[in-house]
Amino acid sequence: QVLNFRLEPPLVCAPSLALHARKRSAVLSSWQGPSAMLFLASARRSALRPSCLRRGGFGSPRDHEPHWIENWNKNHRAGKDSLDWFFRAFNSTGIYEVFLKSSPRFYGFMICGGMVGGYYWSRSWDHMWDYINQGKLYRHNPYVYPPADEDE
Repeated sequence: QVLNFRLEPPLVCAPSLALHARKRSAVLSSWQGPSAMLFLASARRSALRPSCLRRGGFGSPRDHEPHWIENWNKNHRAGKDSLDWFFRAFNSTGIYEVFLKSSPRFYGFMICGGMVGGYYWSRSWDHMWDYINQGKLYRHNPYVYPPADEDE
């Protein structure tokens, strides 16, 4: 007995393929052995496979956003923003490409930058305090020992 199983053209919808796969598995269920099981598995996989060729599904370069998002993305602020000078200066430094683009580098930059920044922030306030209280702090007025008595 020769069985001919031909797949439909790729434009047929997936439910009809699933129906044909069920018919095939019903015919093949009378078979026994590993080759029949392998063929049944391939028939089930073909039933679950998408029937139409997709040339730009979700996440592909040809996948499009909704029109309102595409229109939103067309509205570029370059040259119109009041902080355009800052964005141009920031982009010219390359900080984003070097430190902020990957997650491990970003976290390392934040931790190291926080430690260094916190140290210098504290030192700057210490200098400000010294400047404001010049002459009033203990270290600004060193203790002068009285002259030793000659009696002793």
